[in-house]
Amino acid sequence: MAVTLGLAAACDTPGVTLIDPDVAGRPDSVTFHVSLHDTLLARALGWQHGVTGAEVQLHRIVDPFQPHILYTDSTGNAYISNLFPGLYKIAGYRVLSGQETAPTGNIVRAFGDGFKQRISGGSNVSLTLATDREGSLVISEVYYGGLTHANDYYWARFYELYNNSDTTIYVDGMLLGYAFGTAYSAVLTCEENWAFREDPAGLWSIEFHQFPGSGTEYPVTPGQVVTVAVDAVDHSLADPTLPNLSQADFELEGSADPDNPDVPNMPSRGTYTNPLGHGMLAGPTHVMFLALRVDVASLVTQVHMQGHRHVRIPTERILDVAHGMTETPDSDPATYLPTYYCLSWVNRDFDRLESAVYRPGNDNRVSLHRRVLRTVAGRPILQDVNTSRLDFRIGLYSPGRIQY
Repeated sequence: MAVTLGLAAACDTPGVTLIDPDVAGRPDSVTFHVSLHDTLLARALGWQHGVTGAEVQLHRIVDPFQPHILYTDSTGNAYISNLFPGLYKIAGYRVLSGQETAPTGNIVRAFGDGFKQRISGGSNVSLTLATDREGSLVISEVYYGGLTHANDYYWARFYELYNNSDTTIYVDGMLLGYAFGTAYSAVLTCEENWAFREDPAGLWSIEFHQFPGSGTEYPVTPGQVVTVAVDAVDHSLADPTLPNLSQADFELEGSADPDNPDVPNMPSRGTYTNPLGHGMLAGPTHVMFLALRVDVASLVTQVHMQGHRHVRIPTERILDVAHGMTETPDSDPATYLPTYYCLSWVNRDFDRLESAVYRPGNDNRVSLHRRVLRTVAGRPILQDVNTSRLDFRIGLYSPGRIQY
């Protein structure tokens, strides 16, 4: 059962405002035009002039998280008037219905785009939707447990992978970590951090762990879930709202954590080790990544002006990225904003726009889930339009299972 929002379903999002589209031509109206990047597919779908029925999501960054939802007309346009000027998070989304799938071989496909842009009356905004990617190992769930826990208990966090392909994939030697993202954004400008945030050659990281194995020891079959725990123990013994992770597939190695002898360890391979001694503790503002095996010692490193040496994980080795940002439906989001709010926390080739992360009612059981797009022979196929804002949703944690 979902706790709350589906960002792509207006009725699931608290505070969503549905917009009357009949405001075209007003001098203060903002026009959004949605097109498809794949022009051949657009023509086959009858969208050569614009994507019909696409959802456009708008959220002004300085406002509580109560997004406007618009829908495009037959020309791919949507309009809104009386919009407060400012910096907005904008996302465009469309999923084919079963009756529209003939051009895609009767396969339900999703399309998405997202970015931040300053908007004022009379603005024109263009969104170009990318088609969902197929056949990969993806990050399927991230649980940031402990952030609202009375005792600041962080050790119940887990990260989950899913084989979204139809072939067996081996995780041996892969890297799981977080990239530069919002680091130092409270003290350095976006321009000063740009080279580390938006490098097209790769993701800069100080903390990541490596899966064990020499090549074929840890297979992941199609539709299989892999749970990586910070600590692979039953955390519900500490608090009933926390998950039992004693059956996790892997656990992060740390200097002070309770080691489960039945669960393989993932040693730290970065240039930084969390001093709390439990391994990597990624939070909602981190840019999580999964990367193929690479010789870490051979990678390019560079010292950031704040003193930490970062390692660049090459673009061609990156398998997946998941990216979130704390949003608050009923309080002032300015309390969560870094001093400098950059247009991108990561290069668009990796992820176009971060997901909304919050806990309805401060429910400590909430995590970030990748959406199920369709089902093939009983096996979920998860959505990956390279836009975390659209690919992920909020729901109750479900270690070892695909729930949403």
